[in-house]
Amino acid sequence: MTRTHRLSCRGLGGVATLFATLSLLTVSAVAQTAEERQIDFGKEIYKSKATCLFCHRLDGNGDQGYGGIALSLRKTPLTHDQLIETVKCGRPGTGMPYHDQFAYTDKRCYGVSREDLGKQAPPQAVNFLAPREVQAVIAFVEAKIKGRGPATLEECIYFWGSGTKECDTFKQ
Repeated sequence: MTRTHRLSCRGLGGVATLFATLSLLTVSAVAQTAEERQIDFGKEIYKSKATCLFCHRLDGNGDQGYGGIALSLRKTPLTHDQLIETVKCGRPGTGMPYHDQFAYTDKRCYGVSREDLGKQAPPQAVNFLAPREVQAVIAFVEAKIKGRGPATLEECIYFWGSGTKECDTFKQ
């Protein structure tokens, strides 16, 4: 083998390593972007379609809403799966509505049907959510609300955007 041939083989190996490294970095960046998109999508579902905002507020602290007093999502001990079940099935005996159109038609929610619950059945949400929308809302709650301290101006701006009066109370 000539010296030139050995160098070009090494050069090609370096190029292959570079391509492999760039490919991994690209996949990582795309995955992160997809996660961020899901969180942003969840924020919009939380804000408008599921109307979580009305009872849990933008910061997730909970408040007096149309269905009673909403619990704090910042302080919730619920696991990922329990949060999903709560969004899909609501909470029997409370004003927390169910967002799964088939909730309580069988025993998929807490192992009971509407007939089993009677007057304790939760209300139906204004809008049902598709499974991907439920996942997105939970991704938003877990990434931006659950386990956090007091709400900040930055969180408010992320939620409402800049230049809104909604965040003025955080500026004082």
